[in-house]
Amino acid sequence: MTSRDPLGAVEQTATAEEIVATLRHDLRNCFGTIRNAAFFIRRKVGREQAFRDDPRVEQFLDVIDEEAIAASALVDGAVDANPSLRRRPVSASARECVLTAAACARIAGPGIRVDVDAAEGVVELDPAELALAVRCLVENAAESMPGGGVVTLRGSVAGARYRIEVGDTGTGVPEEEREAITRPFYTTKPGRLGLGLNIAGRVARRYFGALTLGRGAPSGTLACIELPLALAPEPPGAGALVEGRP
Repeated sequence: MTSRDPLGAVEQTATAEEIVATLRHDLRNCFGTIRNAAFFIRRKVGREQAFRDDPRVEQFLDVIDEEAIAASALVDGAVDANPSLRRRPVSASARECVLTAAACARIAGPGIRVDVDAAEGVVELDPAELALAVRCLVENAAESMPGGGVVTLRGSVAGARYRIEVGDTGTGVPEEEREAITRPFYTTKPGRLGLGLNIAGRVARRYFGALTLGRGAPSGTLACIELPLALAPEPPGAGALVEGRP
C-alpha cells in the first residue's frame, strides 16, 4: 500500500469540476428566472402611467436583464479560464489505466477481491482521468457488497472501441434508485460525496465515449465504459506516389 495516492490530484480536479458544473447549471437557471421575471414585469406594467412617467423604471428593468446576462457569462468565463481543467490527450494504454485503477482502488470492506483481466488497446485521452473513472466504478462496486464478494474488472477490444466492464455480486440497484444514482451528490453512504458515477460519465463523454449501467449476471450491477480506439498511424511513405502510377 502506497502512502501517496497517484490519482489524488486528478481526483481533486475532477471533484471540483463536478461541483462547479452543478453550481453553474443551477446559477444559469437562477439568472434565467430573473430575466423571465423582469420581462414579465415589463410587459405587465408597460401600459401603467407610472411606467411612462418615470423613465427610471424601464432603466432599472434593463439593468436587471443586463446584469443577469453578465453574471451568467462571468460564471462560464471563470470555469473556462481555469488552467487545471485544460487537458492534453495522449496515446495511452487502456490496459495500464485499468491496472492503475485496480491498484489504487480504496476498498475498506473485508472479504472483497478485485479480479482483473484487461487486453491491450490504445486510446487517445488523459490516462490519469481514465484510471480515476475506472477506480470510481470499482469503489462503487465494492461498496455495494458490504458482506464481501468479487469485483470483476474486464478490459477488451470490441471492434473500433475499447470496452471496460466493472461488475459486482451485490444485490443490484433498487428500481426506485436507478434514476437518482446518476444525480450529483446523491449517495446512501455516509461521508461520501456521491460523485463517482458523474466523474466516470463525464470522463467517458469527454473522450467521445459513454458510460452505461445495467444488470449483472447472475446478480449485481454491471457498469461499462466504452471509448474509441486511437487511430493507427500511417506507415512511412503510405501517402507518397509511386513513380509511374497515379
